[in-house]
Amino acid sequence: MNMKDFIAFATCAAVAMGCTRGDDDREGYEKTSIVRVGDALPEFAVFNGADTVTTAQLAGKKTLIALFVTTCGDCQKALPVIDSAWRELRDEPGVVFVLASRGEQLDAVAAYWAEAGFATPFYLDEQRDMFNKFATAYTPRVYLADGRQRVTEMHVEVFEMNSEELCRRVRALESGEP
Repeated sequence: MNMKDFIAFATCAAVAMGCTRGDDDREGYEKTSIVRVGDALPEFAVFNGADTVTTAQLAGKKTLIALFVTTCGDCQKALPVIDSAWRELRDEPGVVFVLASRGEQLDAVAAYWAEAGFATPFYLDEQRDMFNKFATAYTPRVYLADGRQRVTEMHVEVFEMNSEELCRRVRALESGEP
């Protein structure tokens, strides 16, 4: 195998390891999860070319955090649902969606967003700094957190909720200061 073929194989294998399911999914999800239900959100900051969002800004807010990769099939299934929910909830006070792309560049994510017709703002986690505070593998990762910045739900790889149910769950989160 020449170097070009090896690099292509290694890249495909790396993507597959972060976006595939095996026989022992639950065990794998647990082993790779740093943040779990009941935990406080870790300190993070992500940038989207114009704005930065930090953990501190989420105090008192009903928050959805989605960590994704645009080439991940499971992410491609979850993102339209999240975008639809954001469109319904975006004007509701105290609701924040933070969608952070793991390890991707602005141009690639922006092109995917435009092609998909998404309106939800996205942020970049180019060096995986944010992702590494939540987990070591698997996307998408979708977290719901209350106003006290406590994780109330966590979905790893599999996100089988429609936008109406997602909206209901976000609205049901408690607000309030930590």
